[in-house]
Amino acid sequence: MGIARSIAKKSISSKTIIEVCAAIHAGRLVILPATSGYILACDAQNTSAITDLNLLRENVEEHILSMIFSSITQMDSEVTIPHLDEEAKRYIENGQLTLVLPRDDSMRVNSSKFKELVAVNIPNNQSIKKLLETSGPCAVAAAAMPGQGLPLAIKDISLKIRGGVEYILDSGQISGTVSSVVSFEKRKPSISRIGAVQEGIINKLFPEI
Repeated sequence: MGIARSIAKKSISSKTIIEVCAAIHAGRLVILPATSGYILACDAQNTSAITDLNLLRENVEEHILSMIFSSITQMDSEVTIPHLDEEAKRYIENGQLTLVLPRDDSMRVNSSKFKELVAVNIPNNQSIKKLLETSGPCAVAAAAMPGQGLPLAIKDISLKIRGGVEYILDSGQISGTVSSVVSFEKRKPSISRIGAVQEGIINKLFPEI
């Protein structure tokens, strides 16, 4: 069972950041609170750790690689993002908007196991942003089997998954809204999911849709 650290009523401590980042850099899996539920996370540059993440979830199908970042700046250093105005950046920084982008040569993770797409997001939890500043980008997936959705509390996560991770950061019950998703898979962007950002706002942010 992963070592649990509560961050529900306080900001993340330097000690916890050091411990969890050490586990991530060693190729271990961790459970983190995201904007709308709990996720599994690992070092985005470690293909072996990403394989372990998918094996734990019993996900053997090809998939889009999902990554989380501490900021737009960190994201831009890892993937090529489209031009964004300040309003679009705010929605992304607050965890309300996810972009699906083509993989390119700028990505340091390159594995034939992944489709040529990557979904990028910034969680709205300030403690997790602080952690990611030190750990670097993480590859992520729901802390549940495929198709089961994001768990909203640690108690909702199966014992199998909790037993396969090194650390669990518990921020209590999560009540955030799932992010909206804009895909740049093709030359013209398209809306893949309506969530926290309404369709009218997305059309304003990305008039080429």
